[in-house]
Amino acid sequence: MSRFVGVVADPVVALGFRLAGLEPYVADSAERAANHLDGMLRDARWGIILVQEDLMPDPEPASITRSKSGLPILVPFPRPGRERPPGEAEAYVTELLRRAVGYRVRLR
Repeated sequence: MSRFVGVVADPVVALGFRLAGLEPYVADSAERAANHLDGMLRDARWGIILVQEDLMPDPEPASITRSKSGLPILVPFPRPGRERPPGEAEAYVTELLRRAVGYRVRLR
């Protein structure tokens, strides 16, 4: 079965994904993004869903129920232009890996 990449982003960021050939779901608030995600998570055609992180503050909401295959995979991404303090990006990736793998992974 083929799986597709989905995107949930604000109107400005969604434009960039459209230019890349994807058809994003546009959300101007976290509530609207949650509504899109709810529908997308029930649809078996999605393999990966990219979500603008400021529209989904928690990278792995407790309300998400996974299929036996573990799909779809939610991948939060930062809004372009947002600068992070030194070390924050590494801590963020480490936390995502800890949640996915079940234990803390050393990146160095």
